[in-house]
Amino acid sequence: MDFTDLGIDEKIINGLKKQKIFSPTKIQQKVIPLIIDKKDILAKSQTGSGKTLSYIIPAFMGIDIYLRSTQVIILAPTHELAVQIQKQAELLIKNSDLELKTALIIGGANIGRQIEKLKQKPQIVIGSAGRILELIKKRKIQAHTVNKIIIDEADRMFDEINIDNIKNIIKTTLKTQRQIIALSASINKNTIDVSKAIMDSPIIVKCGDEMPEKIEHYYIVCDDRDKIVLVRKIMAALKPKKVILFINNQQKTDELVEKLNFHGLKAGGIYGSAKKYDRRDTINSFIDERINILVSSDITARGMDFNNVDIVINIDMPEEPIFYQHRAGRTGRNGSEGKVISLINLKYKKWINKYEKYFDIQFKRKEMRFGELVDFKS
Repeated sequence: MDFTDLGIDEKIINGLKKQKIFSPTKIQQKVIPLIIDKKDILAKSQTGSGKTLSYIIPAFMGIDIYLRSTQVIILAPTHELAVQIQKQAELLIKNSDLELKTALIIGGANIGRQIEKLKQKPQIVIGSAGRILELIKKRKIQAHTVNKIIIDEADRMFDEINIDNIKNIIKTTLKTQRQIIALSASINKNTIDVSKAIMDSPIIVKCGDEMPEKIEHYYIVCDDRDKIVLVRKIMAALKPKKVILFINNQQKTDELVEKLNFHGLKAGGIYGSAKKYDRRDTINSFIDERINILVSSDITARGMDFNNVDIVINIDMPEEPIFYQHRAGRTGRNGSEGKVISLINLKYKKWINKYEKYFDIQFKRKEMRFGELVDFKS
């Protein structure tokens, strides 16, 4: 199957080819026709499977270019993910030579500049629910012309922090013309219940396995004090281009980054309380390979899409399957190979056993020996 079979506009197909995208992924094959058919959807697909384009492509096709008003709202749980979505949208607009405009509307940014941006009458508004709702109330975003509300990382967006803002945004749009689309790498009972409450007979789409097939899962047993040493040895042995280190306590981000840099590694960290421009600078440094180690907690890493992440290292083991899944999904994207290495105290071996059963995967115990990562020998 190719994009022509899905009824995609030729301009968009040519734009995708410029991005070296020639055929739709499984989730795109399933979701694009439903969005074009104006169905409300809750879609689940593993990270790195092409979810963003699965809604951007049909959203573009449903826009009336002669109507200079907001027609699509895309909501994301973090500023970084919203920026990423906008970049993908802008790239496809440029490559497809489409007469479309986007606006990035996120909290913490200068609202005056955002209002000026909205005066350009963008058809697509991307950002955080709180700030978008604020600007709708100020009549700076014309919600009555919106025909699609897209909710990325729905399992997180439907939590008690975000759901009220989402419901209030929906109420400002016209029921007779709006379509609601929610996507996530994981779906729980709450996500399904909320979808049924805010959507019109939503179609639930599930695609792919819980975990990308080409990811190898390793663990190394060690004391906490040896974890930095092990990271250094892993970097020296495997020579990865990019690595993401995950920790449970984001307050320790700076401390860990400082230790890594002290030992000559190029590391940077992102965490929720950091200033927006500091987080963005760190992310850009990681993308541009000025640093090759990114330290993050689960809070700031959800949905982030980085190319060529060779290894994910769990400095702390996540206590819930959903977090392991999202961490692992930072590597092995779009069918590429990847490794997840968890550094654990022996008492946390129970989490390894838990995830093997939950995801039906196998963890291999490894150790560093003579400068190489090898199978553990008792």
